[in-house]
Amino acid sequence: MKLNPFKKKDKEEAKKQLDNIEVGESAREELEKGMTGQGSVSFSGTGSSGVHKVLKGFYVSEKASMGNGTGQYMFKVFQNANKSEVKKEVSKLFNVQVKKVKILNMPEKRRDFGKHPGAKPGFKKAIVVLKEGFTIGQAKP
Repeated sequence: MKLNPFKKKDKEEAKKQLDNIEVGESAREELEKGMTGQGSVSFSGTGSSGVHKVLKGFYVSEKASMGNGTGQYMFKVFQNANKSEVKKEVSKLFNVQVKKVKILNMPEKRRDFGKHPGAKPGFKKAIVVLKEGFTIGQAKP
């Protein structure tokens, strides 16, 4: 079973499986470090004020899934994230080499519910292009 680091339930399940495995203390630390995303607040579950949040999760759309076959993956990112931070975080979290990163600021969209006007908030999106031969398994549907 492949665990998704973006889902809290999957992280908890991985920790339960880790507790059932009998290994040495140094091996347990290595497994825990690899499971938490190596310092990313958005995945580790430990809030530290000095650590910068970068990735929110995968951005799922028809266009995004078409790009997965060519080594392009889309992520929702926090508003203050930049290209170099996204590149470092993706390469650390998924053990891949990143070729380039493109950042887009998506505008808010107007949505009305009957006679009540409203808006869906805008967000920041990153398109990550991987080097030849690398893939991210969690992004496959």
